[in-house]
Amino acid sequence: MGTTHHDSEWLDLVADLVGRPLTSWPVQQVLPVLARSFDAPAASFYGQAPSSPLGQEAWPPDLYRHQFDDVVRWGREDAPREHPLLRYYLATGRPDVMQVADVPERFADRWVHERWRAVCDDLLGGDVVSQVSLPVCLGPLTNRSFLVGRVDPYSADDLVLLRRLRRLFEGLDRQIAAHARWADRTGEHAVPTAQEAGLTPRESAVLDLLASGCTARAIARRLRVGERTVQKHLQRIYRKLGAGDRLVAVQRAQFMGLLPVPSST
Repeated sequence: MGTTHHDSEWLDLVADLVGRPLTSWPVQQVLPVLARSFDAPAASFYGQAPSSPLGQEAWPPDLYRHQFDDVVRWGREDAPREHPLLRYYLATGRPDVMQVADVPERFADRWVHERWRAVCDDLLGGDVVSQVSLPVCLGPLTNRSFLVGRVDPYSADDLVLLRRLRRLFEGLDRQIAAHARWADRTGEHAVPTAQEAGLTPRESAVLDLLASGCTARAIARRLRVGERTVQKHLQRIYRKLGAGDRLVAVQRAQFMGLLPVPSST
């Protein structure tokens, strides 16, 4: 599969997303690129926040529209038993890139796979029977995952690229989450204030984690970047805030309204 033909498209997309102060996933930008990269007719995003029902966005936007109610019902009631991938994730809790064909038999036996193929023929269309999942955030409180479906199983090269994309998506997800927390704390003026200070979205995310007590190594791990990259971000943050160290940078950011001031009680 010639996935490398889409490298430049991914570079352009990621450069655009990293440079924007996103507070939610730009799903409809990512899904068509995922589908094109793997010659797939369909791609979906599943997200679930605490105390909220599972949400789904699909590409093309009218995917399953003729059987939408049946697809939603199957997803809520039957998928935990009948979808090989969901059975794997519910059993293991591991955020692995996984395709249907590679789910171990102890999680999905022949009957499960046969039932899955029948569901694809009846509800989803037989052209998405080979699905692969890229979990971005998999946990007891929040779940976010991309799903790409096509007829043919994914090759070893496809899976290498998918794993690279998952690591990239994890870092972007943490940046989005940091901006969302920032917006919740400081209200609608959070993003303009950060921009006025000259901070990029990635620098804002680093500053947020810095204020929470994370070391440079921990920040690198959370954002899925190298520690030297974090150190460069910190140097630029210090320069822009006129600070010489972590403590002064956080204090000045709090004074400017870029970070919340801790309660004294």
